[in-house]
Amino acid sequence: MKTHPILSLIALFCLLALSAGMRATAPNFTNEGIEIDAGGLSRLTMGYPQLCDDTGKELHPLVEKALAENEATLKYEGGTTVNIISAPGDHSLSFTVSSFSGDIKRLLFQTLIPFQFSEGGTWRIDGAKETPFPATQPASPKLYGGAAAEVALKAGDGTGLTFTLPPYGWNEIFDFRQWNWKTFAWKLHQPLDPANPSFRIEVASIGGTASAAVQYDRFGQSVKGEWPGKLKSEAELKADASTEKAYYDSFRPPALDPFGGLPASGPQLGLKKTGFFHVEKTGDKWRLVDPAGNLFFHLGICVFSSTSHTYIGKRHQAFEWIPPFDGDYRTAFYPYGNGGFSPDDFSFYLANLIRKYGKPIDENVFAARMIPRVRQWGFNSAGAFTSPAHQAWTAAQFPYVAELPVHPWDGLQPLPGLNRVLDPFDDAIRAKFDALCAERVAPLAADPLLIGYFLENEPLYEDVPRVIPGLKGSENACKRKLVDQLRGKYGSIEAFNTAWALSAASFDALLDQGLAVATPAARADLQAYTDFFFETYFALMESTFRKYDSNHLLIGNRLQMGTINNESLCRIMGRHLDVVSFNYYTNGIDQAFLDKLHRWTGDKPMILSEFYWGSTPDSGLPGAIREAGTQKERGLAYRNYVEQAAVLDYIVGVEWYTLVDQPASGVWYGKEQGENGNTGLFSIADRPWKDAVAEMAKTNHGIYPLILGQRPPFAYDSPRFQIMGNPHLSVKVGRAEGPVTVNGRTANWPGFPTVSLGSRLVQGVDAGGVEAVFKTCWDDTRLYFIIHVTDATPLKNTRSGADLWMGDGIELFFGRENPGKEGPLLPSDRQVLISASSASGKPEAHVVNATEQPAIETTAILDPDGKGYILEAAIPFAALGFKPKTGDTILFDVALDDSSDGKQRLRQFAWNGTDRNSTERGQWGSAVFK
Repeated sequence: MKTHPILSLIALFCLLALSAGMRATAPNFTNEGIEIDAGGLSRLTMGYPQLCDDTGKELHPLVEKALAENEATLKYEGGTTVNIISAPGDHSLSFTVSSFSGDIKRLLFQTLIPFQFSEGGTWRIDGAKETPFPATQPASPKLYGGAAAEVALKAGDGTGLTFTLPPYGWNEIFDFRQWNWKTFAWKLHQPLDPANPSFRIEVASIGGTASAAVQYDRFGQSVKGEWPGKLKSEAELKADASTEKAYYDSFRPPALDPFGGLPASGPQLGLKKTGFFHVEKTGDKWRLVDPAGNLFFHLGICVFSSTSHTYIGKRHQAFEWIPPFDGDYRTAFYPYGNGGFSPDDFSFYLANLIRKYGKPIDENVFAARMIPRVRQWGFNSAGAFTSPAHQAWTAAQFPYVAELPVHPWDGLQPLPGLNRVLDPFDDAIRAKFDALCAERVAPLAADPLLIGYFLENEPLYEDVPRVIPGLKGSENACKRKLVDQLRGKYGSIEAFNTAWALSAASFDALLDQGLAVATPAARADLQAYTDFFFETYFALMESTFRKYDSNHLLIGNRLQMGTINNESLCRIMGRHLDVVSFNYYTNGIDQAFLDKLHRWTGDKPMILSEFYWGSTPDSGLPGAIREAGTQKERGLAYRNYVEQAAVLDYIVGVEWYTLVDQPASGVWYGKEQGENGNTGLFSIADRPWKDAVAEMAKTNHGIYPLILGQRPPFAYDSPRFQIMGNPHLSVKVGRAEGPVTVNGRTANWPGFPTVSLGSRLVQGVDAGGVEAVFKTCWDDTRLYFIIHVTDATPLKNTRSGADLWMGDGIELFFGRENPGKEGPLLPSDRQVLISASSASGKPEAHVVNATEQPAIETTAILDPDGKGYILEAAIPFAALGFKPKTGDTILFDVALDDSSDGKQRLRQFAWNGTDRNSTERGQWGSAVFK
């Protein structure tokens, strides 16, 4: 690879103040990027630059970061180095890029913009009119694309940042709700021209919260908009207190044993009575058993506590009312232990309770009030993030879960750059964890109400193989262990350098060196190390926990979907956990996906440990991860989710997130950018969302007849909340009987019948009358695919390249390696996008992540009646990375994308897979070459 002489790239971020008293803070180098804080909501982190080619594809990953107060040095695979210096005083940043190769054409900076910008925030290009960030999901996720000399981002609280940019940069602003991620993003693609390597960026603050209007009323509600149940006066709270008992008494829950289990079910099902919660397998079905020896299904509520605080520290002006810190509302401020409270974090919900009942807040009194309420709706236990209220739990015989002491506030710091991941090789951490378990776990070992312990919440284990090679061995035991493994395997540094394509002077030199993982041997070595890392971690958790508690369950790490979809990790967890926990956010239960995870864990039971839906129109809270249209739909979605899960043989519980809504002004730990969704069963006014819980109670009250097969599970009759399981479908790929011409006809195709795509809607609200049939064949050099689509708005696609999926067209998926292997895509897997039209006006093809785009012949023909089209393509096997022979079987799937305007996909259908086909190969069908 040819390398240019050392070149300098200088970017000066001059942080200017445009209003008196308002100045962005000095840039702060973090593991995630360069943090620039203009105050209020405008705290943005510009990601460290990615090195890209002309298409925007990342070429050489970042492998090492050395961060200091005023300087950061970034090292990338291939030798490129970016040095960043923050000059004192003027807050400028100087970038110097050295030793970069000719294939690097641009730097990509990505800045995430908090979703709170949807509440009155704007973006402005080159001094033009301010454009609001959309409050509801727009038709297209791309809000802007083009060159710009200036980009201004302003939040609804009046704070913001203006970026004055160098010439020739390309800017994009996105709304990521299209991908179920509530955030916005600004991307700057800056050309890296060896002849002109320097450019300047200036950043200035906009406005300030001092001049912003009040955003939240005295009850903590948004001043914008109206919704059912919005609190108007303190008199309403007093009235609620006098009438609410009749409402709760109107529910008629079934008779249960003292712990919430099914009475007399233990002897009937042959379950053991141990005096503690435990899991048993009877026949093919896993059961969670309560201390009385009866069947128990965990219907838990996360954050079962009075913790509902918001950050008020530097934004008092945003609130109509904040009480004196030393006064009647002292207990509504955040408690930080030893009887103290934080003046910067306040709960309007708790303030409303003080107004309602005339008493200060006590955690046990709060829990004692809430337990009988939720029991009337059929909830039977407290879930994760629950404050200890042992007096209330014991008095009410209300089961709960706990967490192992593995957090930073416990004195255990995670590895740098890794979210909530401890170093299991660090002797100091191992000793500290042991001492903490002796202090906090041992005293509860005899508590029959304690179901079990979670470990950590949503650790990003998928980052372990990416981050650890870049750490310093002088500071991190896990890096030393990696080097020890490499030393033991290769023996000589020469053998290691050959395998990893590096030029290290010695194994000792690897300790503080960032290691690029760029060869097959390197990837295999790191996979083996990662497995060893996880085995060591989970063995440490299990052995230390069991040393102090042999009675309770170890119930896992509440993993996210992107983390748990890892066969090796699941198998290791299954050896050490009693129950696997999964924070499963989805509109519908994908049984095939859950079956796979269960199989990987070696037949361990599972708790779906976090999920919810929110309704913005009914609550005034916009931040829900999963949206429902109304409060009643929240309840129907709950019924669909819980009942479809509970009939699976290995699901033993679920946990709804949360008891009380998040504050409109954001949860306290996120400062101004905290989450603010309609997550709760109760509003900030302590009013239940009655239409939602009325539906939830139907499922909860009937959960045991459902589990015992005495009634069928509820299914919400809405395509958006259904994921239909499919058997493994297979298609025959017949050999062409002569030359094949790509003309929309099937001359010389073999006589195999067409295959129906079916009605498997995996994205979208309804099918819209769209149907399709397809067939495929092959010759020595190409695979041919033809599909006929019935579509009232045919041939609509104005996109190109990697965005073709947003308009009419198809996506083809090929997996020629390890067709029996499930999980994430392998490097050899291929995804091919073929549009029914494109920005150029004719069909276009694009192979995702291909280094060079191959020539793929295509044609699209409109039906004579204008109500459909034929799309045909000939794909060279060279583009797919394999050449088949008769009898070969590969993984194969087809997705159909449909749009009405060519700009935004309305719906997607899949032949055998799901809407995760582009990241998950486990649900693809197969193709057999005949």
